[in-house]
Amino acid sequence: MLKAICLGRSKYDINVVVEKTPTEGATIEVFNKIGCGGGTASNVAVSLGKWGVGCALSCVIGNDVYGNKIKEEFDKAHLDTRYIEQSFNNDTPLSTIIINNETKNYNIYNLSDKFISIKKMDYDFSPDLVVVDGYDSVSSKKLLERFPNSKRVLCADIITKEVFDLCHKAGYVICSIKFAEMLSGVKYDPNSVKSLVTIYQELKKKNLNTEFIIHLKEKGALYCYNNQIKISPLIQMEIQDRQGSFDAFCAGFSFEIAVDSDLEKAVKYGCISASLNSRTIGTRISIPPLDEIKKIYEQNY
Repeated sequence: MLKAICLGRSKYDINVVVEKTPTEGATIEVFNKIGCGGGTASNVAVSLGKWGVGCALSCVIGNDVYGNKIKEEFDKAHLDTRYIEQSFNNDTPLSTIIINNETKNYNIYNLSDKFISIKKMDYDFSPDLVVVDGYDSVSSKKLLERFPNSKRVLCADIITKEVFDLCHKAGYVICSIKFAEMLSGVKYDPNSVKSLVTIYQELKKKNLNTEFIIHLKEKGALYCYNNQIKISPLIQMEIQDRQGSFDAFCAGFSFEIAVDSDLEKAVKYGCISASLNSRTIGTRISIPPLDEIKKIYEQNY
């Protein structure tokens, strides 16, 4: 069995669907909500657990109702929860996600108490795969340095110097276009593929030994394979919720890169996972079955 360690943020998502995006000062009555755990590293860990990987998760949650709900999700995914810390002084971070039912665009409102660094890192096994999201940059750095022979994936969506520095430690960096713009110093032009190529080239100049995969939301992902810069599109699906695309991509990519190390196949798995995840609302409860990802890959590639 493959073994993995994921380290990063854990929070609880409250997804609310509205018919139109509220204007300032408006009062909107909402009667339905969809709740589930969130956080990139945690979502990747739950995905890996459901797909048969022996996965340990390092994160901090509150000793409250939302923390307990999250813990139940971890247990159902058969995660190794020995490295999860429960805070008695701080609540579990909450995210309210407002989804426009017509456009499928969304706004996210995060509510967090004081940041708490992860302390439980006395792992008693060597993982095949390490995934960090950079939320706890100090602990992420320690973990990436501790297992240099593991497949090391940084899911980079947090734009800080500390996370920029982690790119030197990871073998693979999956980053948002905003992160790529800031790290490369090149502005992205949505109408110019050349701007994407320039961004990628600048990223590689700064991090020669790191493979970069740029997540392009509904346009797929950019990567380099056999010295060719390519864009892998998403699979066409009826979209209900776009906001989980990044986390789902990271999960699919991380799983496949750990299985057979083929970068292009891992990108395809990431795109398929992201596409399937967008069919329903709630990132974690929309994790697709591994068999479905494999079937679509075999049918399309």
